[in-house]
Amino acid sequence: MRICITLLFISFFSTFYSFSDTVKTTESWSQMSLFPDTNLYNIFLGGPGSVQRSLKFNQDKLSILNKHYMFFSEQEDIYFVNSNIPIVDAQYILGNESEQNLSLYHSQSVSNRSGYAVSFLKRSHDGYYSNQSTNNNYFQFSFNNRSRDSTYNMKFGLKYQRLYNQLNGGLTNDSNFINSNDFESNRKILNVNMQNSYATNRLFKSYINQNWILSSSKNDSTILNIKKISFNNSFQRSTRVYFDSLNPDLFLNNFYSTESTHDSLLLDVFNSSIRYNIISNKDSIIQNLNIGWDSEILSYKNKLIDTILTNQSLSLDFSKSKINNSFRLGGNFYPLGYKKNNYEINFLYESFILKDKKFKISADLSEFRPVFEINNYQSNHHFWDNKQFNNILFWNASAEISAGLFSLKSQINQAYRPIYFSEYSEPLQFDSSLQVIQSSLNYNLIKKKYNLFTEIVYQYQGGAQILQLPDWVGQVKFNYIFGNEKSNLKLSIGVNAKVFSSYALPRYSSELNQFTISNERIQPSYFMIDFLAKTQIKSVTVFLMVTHLNSGLTGFDYFSAFHFPIADRCLKFGLRWVFLD
Repeated sequence: MRICITLLFISFFSTFYSFSDTVKTTESWSQMSLFPDTNLYNIFLGGPGSVQRSLKFNQDKLSILNKHYMFFSEQEDIYFVNSNIPIVDAQYILGNESEQNLSLYHSQSVSNRSGYAVSFLKRSHDGYYSNQSTNNNYFQFSFNNRSRDSTYNMKFGLKYQRLYNQLNGGLTNDSNFINSNDFESNRKILNVNMQNSYATNRLFKSYINQNWILSSSKNDSTILNIKKISFNNSFQRSTRVYFDSLNPDLFLNNFYSTESTHDSLLLDVFNSSIRYNIISNKDSIIQNLNIGWDSEILSYKNKLIDTILTNQSLSLDFSKSKINNSFRLGGNFYPLGYKKNNYEINFLYESFILKDKKFKISADLSEFRPVFEINNYQSNHHFWDNKQFNNILFWNASAEISAGLFSLKSQINQAYRPIYFSEYSEPLQFDSSLQVIQSSLNYNLIKKKYNLFTEIVYQYQGGAQILQLPDWVGQVKFNYIFGNEKSNLKLSIGVNAKVFSSYALPRYSSELNQFTISNERIQPSYFMIDFLAKTQIKSVTVFLMVTHLNSGLTGFDYFSAFHFPIADRCLKFGLRWVFLD
């Protein structure tokens, strides 16, 4: 019934708005595009908004313990669209298992010197198996103001997010999915390892960013010098509550209770920074020098642990840009605090070769002390007290050359003394090095009526085998547009496909929100296809999407982690309406 109503809705709008008229267009802030739902290298343990992992290597996988890894990612800061036209951007998506996504964004100028933006996002999903639902809420507000002479700019913002995820621990028995070509059943009747566990993450953040232009001089038409100073202050509170009713067959070591767990983690972070910036523009040569000092105070509470930590860091960044090339060198150093003597150095160089060819090289070097909770953490399942892991040294070097429609990139990543989680969710440090060499080749063809993007990526792991990634991943994106550019009615259809080679499936530790080592099952090589159709009628966009279109055609042996099957075929509908004026 819901499908019939949606198809009738699309048909009605297509007929009513097919005549030609003048269309107002403006930019907006689309929250939906910030999530990795349509990123072809990501796979989910549950529905949209649940835990996900990427099959393509990213250097964050090696530096995750430089961050507070148990919390979910923070939503990107909202930005204000500087426009004389008030903007309301509403988007709604619904899919299988009561999936609902509601996104609202409003931006408006109060005067010619100030304006505000507000957004709300709600994502809910019942899950494909029992105890797998999600219910996530995001809210943001920002206010921007500048002085009459534009020498002072201020941005004030508030951010609140609540992420609720039920975590079932995966299926108890995978036999129905392995070597089966005719498995059909209500997936929610299958037994799962944990029937009652859940995690709630909350984040509250307030910030104010201010900058003053101290001096601005223009000697002639080709020379411009600007000196400015900025102050950024923020307070952020992050909390995580994890609960499960314990099964003694699954949890043999319970430190505080043998019946239930209610573990909590609270982190307050106050950050203050000052930046001094010098910008010089002479004969199309732009130079930018940034000097800054950051102060950070962290209050950490977990069970019997209650402590306050501080960090002080000095940053220096210099960049120079010309018409045909650009150069950047920057870094941070921590002289005081918990991260004392930690450092980070970044380098980037880009240049055009023979007019149509672009060459890019970059390098990163950092040494960091793992976050406090990896050394000191207490819960019902884990008791880590003064483990004192050594610092991790990480470096990365990459080179990329693009010519016309082709782009070739190669990079090497190496970490000394990496930390990983064992099969039993215990942190261990590998007393040697880990290398990842990654090479990719892509082809991007863009035409008026259609575009085609293809990519193939090779990933080699040396040293510690702790990442559990496929050696090969690839993707194909094709999109074709019906109708001309001046028409108010446009229809586009597209196909996205990804393929990956076999790899050992990791486990997922719900109490830590981390993937752990496992070698019990090998995920065979597999491919997935998504189909998309979109109709744009003036400022209204109606779209349909079928994900994992090929599910079940070659059996049901497809998993994202050990005991966690990839979702079967899903049908989604969406509507986006941008209101102007």
